[in-house]
Amino acid sequence: MRPTWKGFLKLSLVNIPVRMYPAARSQSVSFNQIHKECNSRVKYDKRCPTCERSVSSDEIVKGYQYAKEQYVIMDEEDFTKVRLESTKSINIVQFVNRGEIDPVYYHGSHYVVPDGPVAIESFATILHATEEQQRVALARVVMNGKEQVVAIRPRDKVFVMSALYYADEVRALTGIEELEATPQINPEELQLATQLIESITKPFHPEEFEDNYRTALLDIVKAKAEGKEIVAPPEVEMGKVINLMDALKTSLEQSQLATREEATSEEAPAAKASNE
Repeated sequence: MRPTWKGFLKLSLVNIPVRMYPAARSQSVSFNQIHKECNSRVKYDKRCPTCERSVSSDEIVKGYQYAKEQYVIMDEEDFTKVRLESTKSINIVQFVNRGEIDPVYYHGSHYVVPDGPVAIESFATILHATEEQQRVALARVVMNGKEQVVAIRPRDKVFVMSALYYADEVRALTGIEELEATPQINPEELQLATQLIESITKPFHPEEFEDNYRTALLDIVKAKAEGKEIVAPPEVEMGKVINLMDALKTSLEQSQLATREEATSEEAPAAKASNE
């Protein structure tokens, strides 16, 4: 795995050489757009409506619209004139308590690791101190030509750095009609809902979750490539919840039954092994 960024983790006067690796990648299935008539891949034509012709990449520049149909043209030299302290460093500005940041602010994660043997001990010291204090660092860093505020939290032997949306980028919960009503909560239904939640609460193991849609979609792609007939599965009808109390009771009973069956299936191999 190749690093995507190299620089320094800066905490006050402490500068630690670090490198960054993507922490995750999307595994979604992508498709090309094909001309139905001849099976050729469709290409996008960058066309100028004023000159009425296609333009090449070297004819295209970046422009910022400051008024209707009025643009300020920016070249690469203009972008290099933006000098920020965080251009080559992850500059920690403060720490917050773990769990204080609303997850709605997170997007994109990278692993931050020490860059070279000389950085290992100082990196580990800051990592363990952050872990012991149960803190999350807030920092500024420039990535992809844009300064970002990031959250840095310890995980195993590395820091996980996640970008944060700015406050004005997170939408406020306004203008949603359904949220204007004041619901009346039935205490008995609330108790059943609590029991149902508790009955299906267990530790998080990410390997237990698979992308079933991607798997099924790739199966169809493979079948079509092999000339096989595709049979659509029957649609599952979603029943309407008419009575919340009845739905909660039935759901709780099914959950408890599933838990008992799971416990029985786990006990069977253990009993067989002990008998042997």
